[in-house]
Amino acid sequence: MHTDNNVSMRMEYIQKLFMDTGRSVESLYALDELITFLDQEPPGFRSVAYEGASFEIGLRDLNTGGALNDWMQFRQACAKQHMFHIDIGLGWAFAKKDIQPGPYLQSMNPALKWMVLDGIGYYYGLFKGRNTIKNKLLPAGMEGESLEGFDQGLGRRLWYMARGNVSEVYHLVENFPVIRHPDLFRGIGIACGYVGGNTEDNLNYLSTISGKHYKQLQIGILLAAISRMASNSVNEDVDMACRIICNRPVNDIKIPGALLTNNYFYIFNHNNGHLPAQIQSELLQEN
Repeated sequence: MHTDNNVSMRMEYIQKLFMDTGRSVESLYALDELITFLDQEPPGFRSVAYEGASFEIGLRDLNTGGALNDWMQFRQACAKQHMFHIDIGLGWAFAKKDIQPGPYLQSMNPALKWMVLDGIGYYYGLFKGRNTIKNKLLPAGMEGESLEGFDQGLGRRLWYMARGNVSEVYHLVENFPVIRHPDLFRGIGIACGYVGGNTEDNLNYLSTISGKHYKQLQIGILLAAISRMASNSVNEDVDMACRIICNRPVNDIKIPGALLTNNYFYIFNHNNGHLPAQIQSELLQEN
């Protein structure tokens, strides 16, 4: 099914913003100056700017052999609104340096590792696509829960590769072992919900092709919505995705402010890739 060129245009903007931000912050070391610079980006994709900055700061720390001190300071200052993207950006840094993140993250919140692995998965899909997507090869240590986070990021990358074309992303997923499909579809949901630009027909078609992995697709859309809620950037696109795929508008997703500011979506990663039953019933509705 054909998808609107609007999706492709948004993806191009996001990718350019990520790379341009990383280059721009190379010379910015003062945290207050960096935040002022990043906040010049309009709210719609401002979190992507923070992701690009996180990549550069994490890379800087890893290059100096440090203990991620500058990155942690950046995260602590900005995580209230942009934690999801900041942690993904650190994954890019580990992937570029080809360093396993485990030893660096042992003293941190276990949930952080999941999104770092997401960033690694996206990076490998983008820069090592032949091995990762065509040949289905995995980096050392990617198994079990680590693979779930990796494949979530890889699923986001598949959505970008397909430029939001549902038929194309379906064929990309089908080429992977079935056991990896749930995490790939969750990543597709995150990318679809965050990027936006799809028509109602395409969203309905995406729901159909997700098949028995529909719940993971719903969770991905939900995570994108909660990320936008945290960064005060909810728009019509993510609202439509929630209505069509999660069966309720964003305004009906009731999350206490204290939980939202602590990036409530991380509760998903504390439960072995599943939303607790009570929370799932509150946030998702069956067709």
